[in-house]
Amino acid sequence: MDILLIDDFFTAMVVKKSIEKLVRSIETAASAEEALLKVRDNKFDLVLLNISSKAFDGCELIQQVKSICPDIKIVTMTDRNSRDLELKIRKQGVLFYMIKPFNKKVLEDIVDYISKSKEKLQIKRLQKFHNEWAMF
Repeated sequence: MDILLIDDFFTAMVVKKSIEKLVRSIETAASAEEALLKVRDNKFDLVLLNISSKAFDGCELIQQVKSICPDIKIVTMTDRNSRDLELKIRKQGVLFYMIKPFNKKVLEDIVDYISKSKEKLQIKRLQKFHNEWAMF
């Protein structure tokens, strides 16, 4: 699984270290501009996004990322939780909304779940392809 982690440098390094053993690759971006360039130039399975960053508007960035890659999975993180913010974010189709500080194990479980879901989908596609070709 390939992940883009959008957060400030220090937090990104801490999160990256905790999940890098679970994924094929993980890239980081500290700004909206950098993140959007990476989304345009790469195929990521998952975006981990700090929506409460001072460097960019996380809600707007979700829309921009989804406009480039509509099927991308997004997990958000925030240290400024409010009911209104959570409702606004959830309406944008994110998979998980996490409140900082969060348990490292929870993040690992989320990444593992998404990775296994992707593998199951790939297996189903291969089986369908095999079944279609077996008829010939």
